Formats: sequence, structure tokens, C-alpha cells
Amino acid sequence: MNVSIIIPMYNPNKEILKRVNNAVKNQSYKGKIQVIQINEGWGLAKSMNQGIKEAKYDIIVTLHQDCIPISNSWLSTLVKPLEYPKIVACASDVMDFENKEKYTPLLDEKGCAYKKDMLEKVGYFDESTFLNSGEDMDLYMKLKKVGEIAYPHSVVEHYHPGYLKAKGYKRLQNANTWGCLFRIYGVKLSGWWKPIIKANVFNPKYFYWFWRGFFKRKQDFKK
Repeated sequence: MNVSIIIPMYNPNKEILKRVNNAVKNQSYKGKIQVIQINEGWGLAKSMNQGIKEAKYDIIVTLHQDCIPISNSWLSTLVKPLEYPKIVACASDVMDFENKEKYTPLLDEKGCAYKKDMLEKVGYFDESTFLNSGEDMDLYMKLKKVGEIAYPHSVVEHYHPGYLKAKGYKRLQNANTWGCLFRIYGVKLSGWWKPIIKANVFNPKYFYWFWRGFFKRKQDFKK
């Protein structure tokens, strides 16, 4: 299988991005690899969709600018399950560099692979609703209706201080995202009650951004 790797960028750390590029270049993958870097400041959803339009191959891989594959077999491990007809997407495990904590996301773009025709079937990333967060969960909810998602335990290391702690701008971005997603999917979302508990009048900023996302049905928070 030949793959097109999409790396959306926004003010990247040059040293980390260099390590990302070197890790991709050093993959021991037998198929052809096309690397597409999008640096237009459009937001994640639109940048991903632009990358898909430019992709030459039928397997799409998304990789964030701050996520470094930890081995040269990362790509081959990640895409292997896509050989099976029922599998429509795969997600890497993520090692948080700050906390040294590894977790398995549902499908978060940090190191994920997709069948291009399945992305087309569900309408790609929803760039009209999601600016820079939430489009990954929205796509997960859509893809799991048309096939299965695999977790082959390929690993990327994520260099984003404060990401898991969700402090500062990330906390408010998450509130805005959860409000929007809850408006669309309601109790179908795993853990849907947690942000609702936080979105109370004693937590005014979180309250505002959650309910803004809910009533506008749009994720539009900018840091």
C-alpha cells in the first residue's frame, strides 16, 4: 500500500518539526510515501481536507507537527490493519512527553491512518463546524458507523506542554469543543456528562465557551 502523510502546521517548533520529518523519512516502509505539509493557518479540519485533495494515494495518514514516531516501523505497524476490508481507520498510541503517560485515543489525527474512499463516504473532516478542535471526534463518530477502527499500538510521542492537564487556552478550547459535539451527538459521546458538570455558573469562562459551542453548533475558539 502506498500512503500520503498529511502534516498540518501552525507556528511549528522548528526543532520538533525537524525530528518529525526525519522520523518519517527513516521509516522502513516498503510502499511509496508522499508527504504533504499544509501551513496556511486554516485550522485543522480545512488543512486536513486540503491535504486529502492533494493526496496521490488511497491510504491517508495524519500526523501532527508535534508528534514524533518513536520507531522506524511505526508506519508499517499503523497501516497493516487496513489490509482487512472491515477496517476503515487506525489510530496510534500516544506517549505524552511531559507526563510520560501513554494512552490510546479513539481517533485523534496525531498518528492515524484512513482509507481514502471511506473518508469520501462520510464527507471528510467537517471544516464548516470545527475550526481547530473536535473534527477528529466527529470523524470517529461517522467512521465507526461504516466500519471498524483498529488500534495496532504503533506509537508517537507528543510534545505539547500542558496538553493532558488541559490548562489555559486548552481548557476553554475543550469546553467549546464539547459543547458543539454534545449538541450534535448528545449522550452518544463517551463521558458526555463530565463537561456538562463543569459548565456551570461558578465556572464562568468554561460555562460561556461550552454553551457558546452548544447553541451555535460550532467550534470557533481561537487562542
